[in-house]
Parts: sequence; C-alpha cells; structure tokens
Amino acid sequence: MTVAGRVEHEDLVQTIARIERLGKGLFGVTACVVQLHAADEMLAETAFASSAHRFCADLPLGEVLQLMPEKASPFSPALGKVDNFEVRFCALQPLRDRAGNVVGRVVLIHERSRAFTSGDGHWMADLAALIERELHFSGFSADAPRTGS
Repeated sequence: MTVAGRVEHEDLVQTIARIERLGKGLFGVTACVVQLHAADEMLAETAFASSAHRFCADLPLGEVLQLMPEKASPFSPALGKVDNFEVRFCALQPLRDRAGNVVGRVVLIHERSRAFTSGDGHWMADLAALIERELHFSGFSADAPRTGS
C-alpha cells in the first residue's frame, strides 16, 4: 500500500469511527456499528475489530431497513450477547455504492427493547446517506455485493 493509500485508509477508518460515535449518541443506543464488505484487508480487519462488529457480521442483510424484533416488547428474547450485555434491539440499514449495490450496513444495537419511530427511520436514512457519501468520496470498493448472511 502506498503512503497516500495508507493515509486515505486511515482517514476512512477515522471517519467511520466518528460516524459510529454520532449514531450512538443520536439514537441513544448501546452501540452503532458501520460494517463494510471491504476488498481492502486492512479495512476489513479494522471493521471487524470489536465484539459488536463480530455480532453484526452474523446478522442477515436485506435490501431495506430491518428491525429486530419488529415490535418493542420487554418480553422479547435476547438476539445475542455482546461483551457484558444481551442485545434486545437491532436496526440494520444497508449501505450502497454509487451503482446501488449493497456494500455494507449500519447497525444500531441496544441492550433494552425500544421503539423505532418514523423519525428514527428518517435519521437512520440520513446517517446511511452520510456514510455512503464518505465512501463515494474515498473511492471505497467492496467485494462482490452480498445479501442474506
């Protein structure tokens, strides 16, 4: 990797980390994860560094926003475990490249069941658009698009 490529890579990693912090604060969730199907091995390693990222890698990926569970209930079973908390809510929004191919996702995970309002849906779309814009500016390329898990 060239010096310029390494700097560009580090900029993208820092941008993704910043967007994850913004998403976590905006939605008041336990974690916000940006996950990319990276052709770049260094980016892929960074993207799957935390247990939250590994948890999200096993979730199904569709073409539209997915909520798990679809309705908030304090009796919903845990969707899995991340570090020291059980995941009770998850929202997955696909990320697309310029051609419209799914190249990743942004995921909100929370330790308590919660409602997801239409306003939340708009904010999630805005967050995804911000990430996609950064990916387009960085010249990000991904492995072959994948849907499902």
